[in-house]
Amino acid sequence: MVFDYVGGWNMHLLDTLWAYRSSTKTATGFLPFSSVYGTKIISPVELMVPTSRTLQGQELEMDAYMCNEAHRVDLETMDGTRDIAHKRNVHERIFVEGQLVLRATDYVRRNIAAPSKFAPYWESPYIVKEAHGNGYYLLYSIDESAMTNPINGRWLKLYHS
Repeated sequence: MVFDYVGGWNMHLLDTLWAYRSSTKTATGFLPFSSVYGTKIISPVELMVPTSRTLQGQELEMDAYMCNEAHRVDLETMDGTRDIAHKRNVHERIFVEGQLVLRATDYVRRNIAAPSKFAPYWESPYIVKEAHGNGYYLLYSIDESAMTNPINGRWLKLYHS
């Protein structure tokens, strides 16, 4: 639906935020609401038209101990859920000595604008000479004439010839 609004956008802000927070994000596969609060959303429609989930919650008379225990369980499972969502986005790159890799250009690493829209993001292949356990690497140019400064593995990618 498209409406012509001259003003009053703030009247629709809460609905927009609700739609955003209750939509599954493709990057993580989780709802932002459940990632923050550790529980599933109960929509306003479920409160007006009772479902089995909302009726089940209303039938229980909970004392302080039961509420505390339920909250503790929710918090414990929320940490696992956050870890799963985080691991989906982290791609650890491990290289071994002798592999050919491409190095991100200087302007990409410094997060500055490229000299032109056709400028490459990656520099010619390098050979990994030393691989250190904490994620940095020493590289040589392909003709082994020059060695680069140590570089973090996040700025490298495997070269496929």
